Amino acid sequence: MASLVPILTSVIVSQGAGFIASELSGRRSSSSQDAALQQLRAQQSLQEQQAAAAAALNRQKIALDAGNAEEERKKALRRAVSRQRANFGAQGISSGGGSAQAVLLGLFEESDAEKKKREQLDALRLTSIDQDLGQQKSLNVLQRTQLQEKQKINQLSTGERLFGSLF
Repeated sequence: MASLVPILTSVIVSQGAGFIASELSGRRSSSSQDAALQQLRAQQSLQEQQAAAAAALNRQKIALDAGNAEEERKKALRRAVSRQRANFGAQGISSGGGSAQAVLLGLFEESDAEKKKREQLDALRLTSIDQDLGQQKSLNVLQRTQLQEKQKINQLSTGERLFGSLF
């Protein structure tokens, strides 16, 4: 029994020293995990800023294209109306009369329908830009959460190994 006490003491001391060393390495690991999380957040923040800037440029481009398309639509409508009125005049038909007026109103309606389709397409493009930004943010949150959960699992498994090595 006397020879058993020094052996048990040396085992307990070596296990305690191993536990302390493991705990210190766990703290170092924890700080490296915190650094990894901070680095991920910084990277994602930069990506979000870049995506927001690109989205703003795309919105401006869509607005500029819409303005240009609207001007072109109005010019084309004026030309079509002028051409139709000239055609009616050449045929001796008054442009204020029933059939002629119906043709001119048809031109306006076609132009308005074109405008509505373009506006719907622009709205769809803007919605797409907003959804892309939202998806990027959701993906970033998911990645951060996955990293945090992975770190927690690593910490728990390290703690379990330390506990098991003590006993």
